[in-house]
Amino acid sequence: MRTASVFIALIVGITASYAVASPANAHEAAKFRKERRHIKKRAMKQLGAPYVYGGSSSSGFDCSGLTSWTYNNHGGGLPRRAIDQFYLANKPKVKRIWQRSHLRKGDLVFHKTTSARVGHAGIYIGHGNFLSTTSSSGVRVQSIRDPYYWGPRWVGATRLPATRKRFG
Repeated sequence: MRTASVFIALIVGITASYAVASPANAHEAAKFRKERRHIKKRAMKQLGAPYVYGGSSSSGFDCSGLTSWTYNNHGGGLPRRAIDQFYLANKPKVKRIWQRSHLRKGDLVFHKTTSARVGHAGIYIGHGNFLSTTSSSGVRVQSIRDPYYWGPRWVGATRLPATRKRFG
């Protein structure tokens, strides 16, 4: 009987503390979603832009040029190279995502396309798709689970916090 009372008191306490904390968490979650929509929208405006090796402007992009341009024009800042963007997850408040099922819009996605650990970067836009720049097609939407190319080359993703601070 005493154990049941302690258990009920514990559940009530946890529930009450969650209810008090929820409005702030809900506000932060809404802010995060809004930031991600803006990032996706900014990136999607570059759909169809040509591929240019080393390019980082709307006249032409390479893969990490598109990701850094998108975040830099959103008020944040990313390093220029894909490998440096990948390793941002080693910084505080930046999260590494290993499972594709945990991706959110605006996450930076990485693939191994060369002998280097990370050779390609893109921006997740939802519904299993990411925006990417390739030498053969310029900026276009790709499937994150493409069984022939992108799927087997998946490395992971980086989720930046909802902030306009500079990284790297």
